[in-house]
Amino acid sequence: MRRILIAGDASAQVIKAGPAYFHALRSAGGLPAVSFAESPAEAEGYAGAYDALLLPGGGDLPGELFGQPPHAACSYDDPMRDLSDRLLFEAFRSAGKRILGICRGCQAMNVFLGGTLHQHLPDAYSPVLWHNDHMAGRHPVRVAEGTLLADCLGPGEIRVNSSHHQAIDRLGAGLRVSAAAPDGVVEAAEGDGMLLVQWHPERMGEEMLGVFQWVCEKSG
Repeated sequence: MRRILIAGDASAQVIKAGPAYFHALRSAGGLPAVSFAESPAEAEGYAGAYDALLLPGGGDLPGELFGQPPHAACSYDDPMRDLSDRLLFEAFRSAGKRILGICRGCQAMNVFLGGTLHQHLPDAYSPVLWHNDHMAGRHPVRVAEGTLLADCLGPGEIRVNSSHHQAIDRLGAGLRVSAAAPDGVVEAAEGDGMLLVQWHPERMGEEMLGVFQWVCEKSG
């Protein structure tokens, strides 16, 4: 079984909301564990011990991480997690290991690669779907042909859940858009060894298993 590290923080926040991540990874043949890093050396140790990294969902990313002032609509997460996520991302990427980012993890990966975010979607899109109220319902997303995401889920329209008011604005280096909502909001991106999805596939059961099978496969 492939060993998958789920990035947490010092308060083990992901454990409280994370049974769905563990179940999804186990269903895909992975052996998940959760931890965090406080130094580059520690992150490199995890990258050597684990086969892939999952950066999970969570709170908002502070604008200062991508050169923007604070936004009144945002509530900011633990700075320890911001540091740990960056250290782990850089270490696993340097080691050539696969990385899956979900919701906040998707946004964080884009920022770590030099990209930016829309801090509050109603400021950027008109009209805009209300992406922060669809955990029970679904909204459409179109998966682009010829993408890694299409290999995982098939191309064309799918319906996904959603719980976010931030999203990718300028793409980070080496990324391409692989899915978008009808209002133009980027819902997925990808790069070499990286898959970024804005929705929560861990809460969607078998229909999203392909995403987790990808991260549980051998890199390369």
